[in-house]
Amino acid sequence: MAPRRTFVVILAVCIGIVGIPAAAPGASSLVRNATLSGQSSTYVPMAELAKRRDPRWPTRIGWQGCPTPIWPTKLQEGSPGNGRRVLVVGDSLVRESRTKLMTLLKQSGWTPTVRCWGGKRLDWVSDQISRAKKLDQLPKTVIVVVGTNDMRWMSRPKTKARMRELVKQIGPRREILWVNTYSSGGDRFTRPKERWFNRQLRKVAREHDNLTIVNWSGIARARGVRFEDGLHYRPKGRRIMAEVITDALNQAQGGTER
Repeated sequence: MAPRRTFVVILAVCIGIVGIPAAAPGASSLVRNATLSGQSSTYVPMAELAKRRDPRWPTRIGWQGCPTPIWPTKLQEGSPGNGRRVLVVGDSLVRESRTKLMTLLKQSGWTPTVRCWGGKRLDWVSDQISRAKKLDQLPKTVIVVVGTNDMRWMSRPKTKARMRELVKQIGPRREILWVNTYSSGGDRFTRPKERWFNRQLRKVAREHDNLTIVNWSGIARARGVRFEDGLHYRPKGRRIMAEVITDALNQAQGGTER
């Protein structure tokens, strides 16, 4: 056994001699990654990369949730986004269109982070804004896709109050794009509820210059977006929604449609 221990010690010494770097203090390993400034490369500690993910996000997301939100290390290139960050937060409608939406946003030069979960309401979105602030991951532009589920479970006075509270929470120095609701007219989400919610949203927008409404309701109805189950859209509808949101963001930031 003694010779074997000696061999291990000698091997460790040899590794040090040939110049393989030891682990940095406080980090288990290092990862090579592109820099944001456009330089060739740098070494980013794993501990730093871990901060880019929300450690409190559920690990078992099932069919309702989205993958863990990631604050990208590398910014996208291209216009009109020019690498600027955008947070998309919402319910299952975001979950269903997430892949296409992220692709289109990146193609337009935006650096997106997505927080979504099926069946969620305004209070959950408010919690996500608080969480993003705590992680220092709340960018200057926020896209909100929520409201459909509030029609079922919340009282109208509470819903109106939460809408205003959410806009106030995000703050006047950030641009907010809020996608209004489009219902199928079924038993659960009726046209009157849709009209009421969208009417309240317009009132809130008149009170805040930094809030822009994405008229998904009007566009979806005009383009004949069809439903898969009375709530979620068919694949074509998901694609259209992703396109509408991206175009609205590009136009709101002084750019053009894709």
